[in-house]
Amino acid sequence: TWVNFSAKTSSGNLQTLYESKLDKKGKRFTPHSGKKTFIFFVDDVNMPMHDRYGSQPPWELLRQTIDQKGFYNLKKFTLHNVVDTIFIAACAPPGGGRNTVTPRLFRHFNMIWLPDVPQRSMEHIFTSILKGFL
Repeated sequence: TWVNFSAKTSSGNLQTLYESKLDKKGKRFTPHSGKKTFIFFVDDVNMPMHDRYGSQPPWELLRQTIDQKGFYNLKKFTLHNVVDTIFIAACAPPGGGRNTVTPRLFRHFNMIWLPDVPQRSMEHIFTSILKGFL
């Protein structure tokens, strides 16, 4: 499942997404029947705004789900386990509305850095593609 974080993403949005995309079996959330592993791809993970206390609840819910292998039901205060689920995240460098992500969250991910492609290389790539269509 592809998840796009934005400045307006809340922890409630993320929890609703968990509950809608996974099957609930007792206190466990598992991939839909027939699937062995479920993959959550979180794009723009560094977009959520800080709340008035300086924290970012969507990050904390994501981190809690990875750390504790589940999230808490806010009505019954019980832990719902999330099993057979992989989390992948992507983001751009901080700036322009993007925030610096806390090391508490990023410690769960392997980092891959892709440098910017020079203008000349981009022109060569797109010129080659366009010549193929002409």
